[in-house]
Amino acid sequence: PAHHYADTITSDAFKTSVELGCQSIKILNIWMWFAHKLNEAVKGCDKGRSDAYTSIDEAAALWLGNPTPSNDVGGLLFEMTESIGRMFNSVDEDNSEMVHLNRQIINRLLFAQEIFSDDKNRCASDPDTVDDLRIIVKEIFSFTSAVLAQGLIHSMLDQRDEKEKREYVELFSFAFLPLLNTCGRGEEFDILYDMLVIKKFDEADTDDVLNAIQNFYNCLGFTCDDIGNYGLRPGCTDSDLSLDNMMGYSPVNSTKTNMLAKLDLDAVAIVQLMSIENYDLARDIYVNGYSYYDYDNAEYGFVSLYDLTQSATIGYDDFTTYKLFQDYFQQSPGDLADETITNALDQQSNFVNASGPQRLEAVKTVISNIISYVSSLEAFHFAVDQCNSNSETAITAWDGGVALIIGSIESGSPNNDGYFLYATSKAMCDDFATCAEENGSYANNQLIQRFTQGQKQITEKSCSNVQQTLEAIESLLAIPLIQSMLYYADKDSQIETAGAAGYVSSLAVLPIIDSLDTESSNMVENAMSFPSGSQTSGQSKIEIIYGALKSVLTDPSSFIDCELISNAHPLCDDIQDPNNAIPVDVDEPTTISHGLYIAKNYVDDRSAIAKDVEEIQDFVDSKDIEGAKLVYKHGSNSKIYSKNGMPIGIRSISSFSLQAGSEMQKDPTYNMFVYGLSDENDFLGKSVLNYADTFVNSLFESSERRWTSLASEAVVALHIWMQVAHKLHAAYDACKLSKNASERRSVIESSDASLFLDEAAAYWIGDNQSTGSSSQGHLLYALTEKIGEQFENISAGSQSAVNSRIIDLFNQAKNHIAITNGCSTSQDAHLELRSIVGNLIPMMAVPLLRCLYYYLSIGDAERVKLYAISVLPVFSHCSPSSYLELKNDLIDHDFNEVDKEYIFFKIRSMYDCLGLSCDVVGSLLGDDFAFCDDSSMKALAGYFFRTDRSGVIEASRIDVDTRAIDIFINNGMYLFQDSEVAFAASFECYKYGHNIAVTGSNHGPLQSLATSSDRDVVPAFSAFRRYFKDDDDYADSILVDAFIGNGVFENANADERRRAIAFILRYMVTHMSIQEKIHTAVEYCKSNDFDNAASALDSAVAYLIGSIEGEEDGGSYDGNLIYMLAKRMCVHFGTCAATNNAQVNEHIISLFYAGQGEVEAGACGSLSKTVNKIDAALLVPLIQGVIFASLENELYFEARTTSEGLFPEGYVLSQSILPIINDALPSAAKDIQSVMVDGFPNQTSPAAANHMKVILAIRDALRYTAVDCDQVGSIAGVNVCTGAFDASEVRKSTSRSASLFLSAFPTLAATTALALVTLR
Repeated sequence: PAHHYADTITSDAFKTSVELGCQSIKILNIWMWFAHKLNEAVKGCDKGRSDAYTSIDEAAALWLGNPTPSNDVGGLLFEMTESIGRMFNSVDEDNSEMVHLNRQIINRLLFAQEIFSDDKNRCASDPDTVDDLRIIVKEIFSFTSAVLAQGLIHSMLDQRDEKEKREYVELFSFAFLPLLNTCGRGEEFDILYDMLVIKKFDEADTDDVLNAIQNFYNCLGFTCDDIGNYGLRPGCTDSDLSLDNMMGYSPVNSTKTNMLAKLDLDAVAIVQLMSIENYDLARDIYVNGYSYYDYDNAEYGFVSLYDLTQSATIGYDDFTTYKLFQDYFQQSPGDLADETITNALDQQSNFVNASGPQRLEAVKTVISNIISYVSSLEAFHFAVDQCNSNSETAITAWDGGVALIIGSIESGSPNNDGYFLYATSKAMCDDFATCAEENGSYANNQLIQRFTQGQKQITEKSCSNVQQTLEAIESLLAIPLIQSMLYYADKDSQIETAGAAGYVSSLAVLPIIDSLDTESSNMVENAMSFPSGSQTSGQSKIEIIYGALKSVLTDPSSFIDCELISNAHPLCDDIQDPNNAIPVDVDEPTTISHGLYIAKNYVDDRSAIAKDVEEIQDFVDSKDIEGAKLVYKHGSNSKIYSKNGMPIGIRSISSFSLQAGSEMQKDPTYNMFVYGLSDENDFLGKSVLNYADTFVNSLFESSERRWTSLASEAVVALHIWMQVAHKLHAAYDACKLSKNASERRSVIESSDASLFLDEAAAYWIGDNQSTGSSSQGHLLYALTEKIGEQFENISAGSQSAVNSRIIDLFNQAKNHIAITNGCSTSQDAHLELRSIVGNLIPMMAVPLLRCLYYYLSIGDAERVKLYAISVLPVFSHCSPSSYLELKNDLIDHDFNEVDKEYIFFKIRSMYDCLGLSCDVVGSLLGDDFAFCDDSSMKALAGYFFRTDRSGVIEASRIDVDTRAIDIFINNGMYLFQDSEVAFAASFECYKYGHNIAVTGSNHGPLQSLATSSDRDVVPAFSAFRRYFKDDDDYADSILVDAFIGNGVFENANADERRRAIAFILRYMVTHMSIQEKIHTAVEYCKSNDFDNAASALDSAVAYLIGSIEGEEDGGSYDGNLIYMLAKRMCVHFGTCAATNNAQVNEHIISLFYAGQGEVEAGACGSLSKTVNKIDAALLVPLIQGVIFASLENELYFEARTTSEGLFPEGYVLSQSILPIINDALPSAAKDIQSVMVDGFPNQTSPAAANHMKVILAIRDALRYTAVDCDQVGSIAGVNVCTGAFDASEVRKSTSRSASLFLSAFPTLAATTALALVTLR
């Protein structure tokens, strides 16, 4: 095995001679163990260990050996260094008793020892000391490497017989040559290894070998002076090492520039370590650095590649490229690079299924194409900025920029071994026929000229000219970036690593492309995405990239010299349309279908997708399924145009689905669909992310005409419908960005919002659609008209009410964006568009619902399945049991005989969730099975509210928002594998609402509840303010931390954050909101405003029960608010009523009815007492939840349950009651906090495994509150009130809880019952 190399070589050496074997022990076994001990010392110091000095002493012992009377120099490496060093005339003048290299090594061992001296163990007291030790150890390595170099040179030049000489040369080659491999010059290493080991040393090669070895001195950290002259033979001089010549560029301060250039050696180490799967050490070198130590600035010390990503040296970001990255990725280029490297090293996000070589190539490409590129530009731009005021700083920065492009490996090396961007240009030139005699490529040739020119201009203070030179450099640096992307796109199917490297290459180029043409950047991003790029237009990946780049590079505003990119491909030729078509005017407004909608942008290409639908239908009608598939997969009529109006591709309907997983990840509507259709992340056996494509392909593949005939309908109902929804969400996102983005991007983003909206309208209406016609058009407008004839009496020449409403909403949105500039009037102007979109998308679902009802009525099983897939998932977040039942009947199984009235009843029960109504959906003409009346529906879980239905229902939908947030995060974790994007999308829902109205409403989004300024009306609010240290918005503060991974959630995993967010929203926020409403009702009553008092009580019930529980008495067991928590907990605490509801729920509802009566009677004093009783009763399920969580957590620590514990849930629930407990009995609150809160999310036993401490604390505290302790009940024989405890029974509770719960509700569906076993 390779890791036993020293033992293998030494064993062989002993077979030759004892002397050779002993020498092998020294330079292989002992030398590496010496190095290992030094590294151990650094690790120990980094951890602050006081005993790390032992490793330094052991290292010193290994170097020095044990002197004896007959051998006073120890017989180990020290003695060998003395013996060989004297052959090189390298005795120190100050100490003739010790050779130069030994003196350097011993001095540094002594310095290291001082760090650990007894009186000042600096590792334990000063964390920064580790850098001091690291540089000492690094220098020791350099000097010990020089010892091995001397040994190799000595073995070549010593007067031995040929056989013995070759043996010693081979042995020292084994010790020294591997060090050269860390310098990244693989070809030179291979040549030396071949000359010295494989072919055996030939004295005729001596000079060539010596010259080759000397080229590595700088990399290894020592000099010619450190080596010395061997006997009378002239040695090298440090001027021979060309430190002042970087491929023809001469830095002013060659030493400093050379040190910065050595950062490429860190890249070498990272890549080599990843190749042997040592990812931890690779990460350590990336983060902490190894090769570059800034001796001139102690503040910096070691500078790493990670430091470059964080602008830790210069910190200059005022340049265009930086801003382009920031605008495109919404993060700095450094953060992008760091995120990508971290994901690759940790095998997460889009690298979760990547192979080792793919991850390696991705990291290597990030370093060359992003870090080298952007950090060099940072240095160059800083140099220009300092040109007038501080020319010395400017020159240093300019030299540094060159170093970060070229690196140290390239200097003096004719091979393509570098790791920075200069090497990328050399490596690509063969494929693109751009190689030059000097510097590897024409672009590099020009770069060196520009580098030298810029240096001269700074020296001469010609600062305006140096700015122009820098612009030319930026153009040249883009050349290898583009070549790299093209190369990997071309090799995608040939090289395993091409996909990962191509993806990273595209990251460097996308901001540049986007600044010239957004459509082209979208094409590139989709095609180059990893792990699987989207190639949905019938073109290969390289064809897509060439098409996109042609458009960009022929744009007059392009700053890139296209001819330098390639002489081997017609990349820079003018694009010629086959029919010599005149370019379209992409800024020309479009009249869609005879004036149905007037777009502000050119969208004829989008509406032309209707012709594809028509062609698919024609092919299907003629039974040419292959022709239909061809149009579906590759497109036919919808051209993709560049910014300058030239066609660069064909849009296909299949691409809408195949690109959805990457493009629609943040869309709420798409999230609900993939969640609702997912069966363990699949749909019909394939990824649910492409559900529409999977279903349509299943139609094409069917041998039955009844299925294949649905293809054109399916692409409209599935692909086109979701694309309209996506464009509406994109319009809103762009509108929001237009005000919040930088001034430079505002106009662009506002224009994007208008374009996205026009695209949505084009996809809804399509080409050649007449008003009210159900026969001429082919998209959703025509579908709406066709099905509308079954639900409405539409007069001739008119359109359906649904289409009228949808077109009106499109025009409202257009007016907001394009006419009144509504997106940029204020920070909250986007909320009006959000409200319009929030009304539009449910309205778009109406024609699909109508189709489902109609085909149910006539028994068309195939179309029932199609329209069930197309519309039911929009309800997936509304009522779990109802949705799952509908999915089982209509999607998972083929429709046979079902009770259509029952199906309608189930769907109708979820109308409120989307803000739909019976009037909007309508009823079938001539068939009243789908008839309903909204006015009769005035109950929540059996509670009949007195006041306006719409207001109460709107308030009750807070549970739908909490469920939507949970779905977003779940999808991010398990479907998209990008939880942070999901947290951002769910945070948006929290701030602005998903189902709750955001404008013109008394019930705002969840954040408005958590930060309400009216909570002072609640008597207990002062206790919460005190407990949370004057943070009035305590719940919001915890939520924000959980959403962004800050504070205590910095160390929590995604699932822990998700669970905490869910419980804060369900219980902590709603608890205070309920109290706010009921105490506000008292205040209204006192001011004789009885209508508002009654409305406030009804709103409180809405916050208690939510909408998902439904209307039936006791609810549906689908809810997720306090009302449902009480039902879950009553099973465990023996507090369920005969009705299976929780006793405390029935008590609370009776108090609300009493309160309504008191309002009606004007009995405000009685109402106040009733409200106080509600306050106390609301605490019961929260207290039960805390006790149950504490018990589950203890059982988790005892490994007596297979659950993962309820730590996030307990953390939240306990803080929902702790302010009340703290006011009642501070010592009890302290006890509960120590078990349930402290240490989260890394709670440990025994602190967090003490449920008895929690129960006792709650029992003691309740004596000082108004809570009826009997309502809390007992769990597994432990009564919270009486103090009767049986520890053995407590420990059995969880193991029995599932069966106990199921026996309590034997008639429930198993899936629902299992979902209720625990708090979640």
